[in-house]
Amino acid sequence: MDTPNTHELAERVSQVAKLYNSSDKSTAGLLKDAGFTENREALRVDDVEGVLKRDPNLTDLWLKRANDQRIAGGWGIEGENGAYRVQSYSDGHCLHLEDRGRACAEFVVRYVNFIADALARSPQR
Repeated sequence: MDTPNTHELAERVSQVAKLYNSSDKSTAGLLKDAGFTENREALRVDDVEGVLKRDPNLTDLWLKRANDQRIAGGWGIEGENGAYRVQSYSDGHCLHLEDRGRACAEFVVRYVNFIADALARSPQR
């Protein structure tokens, strides 16, 4: 696979929530397919935010996925009254944001990096 530019990578990673619902692959497998695991440093919050603002359905899908993350110790996002908290369930670090798209983009970048970190720590098979 060709190395994606930052915008292409953001598009591919942002689509993972939709692909997850329509495939039998894990999030980690979908991220590998997207070229993320080899190009982590190229994923930028601003680029993901742009993709999510163009397709608000993706934001909805990511926010739905975020509800499943507390047990994993990764990142999650919660929203109430137009305010969002992006939080690490492992160390308690959090961001407070008012823009839904920006908050979701911050969550996506942190969440996929958490998965990539876990993959890097696990023994290769």
